Amino acid sequence: MLAVAQPCEAGQLRATAGQGQGAGGTDMSVVVLTNIGSTCRLSGFPELLGETAAHGVLPIPYRKGFGYFGVLIPANLTTGQKGELYIGYSEACQALNEPSQAADKANALANTYYGVQIVLPDGKGTVGAKGVTFDGACGLSEGRLGVATPVPGAITVVPGTPETLTATLSMPASAQSGSTLKYLVTLRNPTKKIVKWTHCPNYTETIQTTLYYMSRTQLITKTFELNCSSAVSVRPGHSVHFAMQLPVRKIARSSSAYFSWQLDSGVGPFARSNVMIFASR
Repeated sequence: MLAVAQPCEAGQLRATAGQGQGAGGTDMSVVVLTNIGSTCRLSGFPELLGETAAHGVLPIPYRKGFGYFGVLIPANLTTGQKGELYIGYSEACQALNEPSQAADKANALANTYYGVQIVLPDGKGTVGAKGVTFDGACGLSEGRLGVATPVPGAITVVPGTPETLTATLSMPASAQSGSTLKYLVTLRNPTKKIVKWTHCPNYTETIQTTLYYMSRTQLITKTFELNCSSAVSVRPGHSVHFAMQLPVRKIARSSSAYFSWQLDSGVGPFARSNVMIFASR
């Protein structure tokens, strides 16, 4: 069963500039999206409009798929929870390394954005964020909307809820594209309080080919309702197992891939692994 939560609309989100990063000649700007409405699902690739000093608001040319600093995971956001969008760019190209400093400066000025407008998928409106700066002279790459995997221990969860469970994966090291990836998810209760399901939650499984800056990627993501009717509770120190499967699209070239699994609570549990996807024969 697909997720109950509807896609987030512009009126449900507040966008602000987040803390960017830079390493190895690649930089990243971050947009933080806070849910100020009812529970909604944050996922997919939005369209982008950039705010320039010289030409106002313009469409931004970009490629989908950016994971240099990590991959965001689709999630249901409850009121007050935060999701993100990553925008990647570089300064290592001819346009910003011309012999003439004047030419470099002109290229940077023409391609520097000081804000971004995010056109949400599925026609759900546009939300803007000031102070999100990035340089598109060398091209841009956009990640998908979602949440970052929490640092263990950084988030306090309510005892007795599914968020206190831990998730581990048992899966093959490789899969053939065009086939079905079959694997096992184990949810363990490491606490001293029994975990009971108030309802069967949604889970999301995602697989995407290894990302290299400015490269195109294959992405598969599916959301279903967990079949927890046969495991109504998880006792302290005990585990429950769920058999999973995910269709793998055909690809022309074999590639290492990033795989993730999560309960759609916004705070996990999460599990991740790497898998080799062999090209279709």
